[in-house]
Amino acid sequence: MLEKLKNYKRYFPIGIGVIIIGIILMFADRVIGNSPNVLGIIWGYIKQFVDIISPVIYAFAIAYLLYYPVLFIERWVVKGLDAALPKRDKEKSKGWVRLLSVAAVFLIVIGMIAMLINFILPPLFENINILINSIPKFEAQFNAWMTEIADTLGTLNMDRISEIIPPDVFNYIKNFLLSGGQLILSSIGNFIASFSSFVIDFIVTVIVTFYFLKDKERLFAGVSKVGTIICTPKVKTQIIDFIKTLDDVVGKYLLGTILDSAIVGAVSVGLMLMIKHPFAILIGVAAGITNVIPYVGPIVGSGLAFVLGSFTSLGMGVTGAVLLLLYQQIDGNIVQPKIVGDQVGLLPVWILISVLIGGSYFGGVGMIASVPIAALIKVYLDRMYEHKIKGEKKVAR
Repeated sequence: MLEKLKNYKRYFPIGIGVIIIGIILMFADRVIGNSPNVLGIIWGYIKQFVDIISPVIYAFAIAYLLYYPVLFIERWVVKGLDAALPKRDKEKSKGWVRLLSVAAVFLIVIGMIAMLINFILPPLFENINILINSIPKFEAQFNAWMTEIADTLGTLNMDRISEIIPPDVFNYIKNFLLSGGQLILSSIGNFIASFSSFVIDFIVTVIVTFYFLKDKERLFAGVSKVGTIICTPKVKTQIIDFIKTLDDVVGKYLLGTILDSAIVGAVSVGLMLMIKHPFAILIGVAAGITNVIPYVGPIVGSGLAFVLGSFTSLGMGVTGAVLLLLYQQIDGNIVQPKIVGDQVGLLPVWILISVLIGGSYFGGVGMIASVPIAALIKVYLDRMYEHKIKGEKKVAR
C-alpha cells in the first residue's frame, strides 16, 4: 500500500492544486451569484466610512481654499516684522506668524459669513417667497399678453394661440418654479431638523481646518515619509509631480473661478438694484453660482433678469438682461483672466465639448469639473508629445 502511494505521490500536488482551484471557483460563483448583495454591503461600508470622515474631507477642501489667503497675509506680516524687528529669530517667530495669519483669515471668513447671514440670506428667501406667491399673478400677466397679441394681430384668438403655444409650456414653467422654491424651503427645513449633527460636524471641521492650515508643511512632510516607505523613488516623484500639476491646473483654476463668481454675483446684485429690479438678490446669487460653469452663467443671469423683470415691465427685463450681458463680457475678457489666469489653455470649442460631456454624465458637478480635468489631460498629452518628439530626434541623430 505504501509502495503504491509512493508511486502516485507526484500526483498529490496536482490534486491539491485542483482542489484549491475548485474551492476558488465555487467561492467566485457564490460571489458572482450574490454580487448585488455583496456590492451593496461593500458600498454600505464605504458610505459609512465616508460619512464618518466627512468633516475631515470638508476640512481639507476648506483648508485648500484658504491656504493661499493665509500665505498672502503671512507674507505681509513677515514684511512688517522685517521692518520693525530685523534682528529677530525668524525660525522661532515662524510658528506664531502662521498662527496669526490663520486667525486673521478665520476672522475674515467669520465676518463674511455674518454679512451673508445678515444681508444676503433674508432678502434671498424673501425673493424666493415673493416669486412663489407671484406665480398666479405671472400666469394672469402671461394670459393678458397673449390676449393683447391676439387683439393686435386681429386674426388670432386664444384657441389659435393654444395651438401655436402648447398650454403645457406655461404649466411646465410654473411647476418648475414651484418645485424649485419648495425644494429650497424643504432643504432649509431638513437642515434645521438635523441641526445638532450639523453643529458637531461643523465644530470638528473648523478644528481640523485650523490644524490643516497651521501645520500644513509638517503634515505634508509626514505624508512624504510614508510615501518614501511604501513607494519607489520613481513612483514617489511621479506622484509629487502629478499633485503639483493638479494644484497648478485644477486647484488654482477652481479657486480663481470661485473668487470671480463671488465678484460676478456682487456686481450683478448691484446692477439689478441700480435699476430697482424686484428680484435683484435672487438674480445676483444665481448669476454668481452658475458663473463657475463656462457659458452657462451669462445665459442664466441675463435670462432670469429678462423673464422676471418683464412681469414688472418689458423695459426692466430688457435693461436687466443687457446690463448683465455687458458686464459678463467685461468679466470674461478683463476680470476673469486677471484672477484665474491662463490655467486652462483650451480652445473655446474644447471647453464647450468638455462642459457638454461632463454635464451629460455627472450633472452640475461634471460641468464645473470638466474644464480643469480637460486642461489636466491636455497638459499630460503635451508632455507625452514633447517626450516622443525628443525621443525621435535622439533616434534620428
